[in-house]
Amino acid sequence: MLSKTTNAVIGASLLVPSPANDLYEVMLDVRNFPAWAPGVRRVEVLQGYGQPGMVSEWEICFLGLKRKFLSVLEEAESPALLRWSYDGLVGGWGQCVIREQGQSAALAVFQTELWATEPHLKKLIRMWPAREAASTHLKRCLAQLGRMVSGDGSQVRVGSAEAIGQSLVPSEQPRCFAYASESSRFRETL
Repeated sequence: MLSKTTNAVIGASLLVPSPANDLYEVMLDVRNFPAWAPGVRRVEVLQGYGQPGMVSEWEICFLGLKRKFLSVLEEAESPALLRWSYDGLVGGWGQCVIREQGQSAALAVFQTELWATEPHLKKLIRMWPAREAASTHLKRCLAQLGRMVSGDGSQVRVGSAEAIGQSLVPSEQPRCFAYASESSRFRETL
């Protein structure tokens, strides 16, 4: 449980009927995030495309506020791990751990922690409704990502991240998933 003074770690999982490498490659191409992540307006790679150390500038719109920040790809282990950091008015880290699920499916667990340097954003990020909205937004983005990677949303599932706060995520499939085609609701397990 997060207190009012801690940063919010949010996460979600994605089960997609595609090889892990396909999902990894789409995630690595940060320039395409606006196609599946509403709120991301633009991503420009400034140096080191597709490799650890890649620096990119992101323009996002969050609750009507436009912000720019830098991201650095800290780790990239194909097709199993992407880990990045954020710096600017919004800082933090994120990671995506990908595991093969059978011969033609991948399970990815996403986690991110954000903090703000602007006082009003800092206060907003710590509020439960904002964290809940961010978690729901992440799940919707992952559903769109799954549809994009697989070409068919009927088998894409989005659920909770079972291991928030752990750097290595167990390979067990989460117990409950929602169909990505059910855009109006997402079921979650705890």
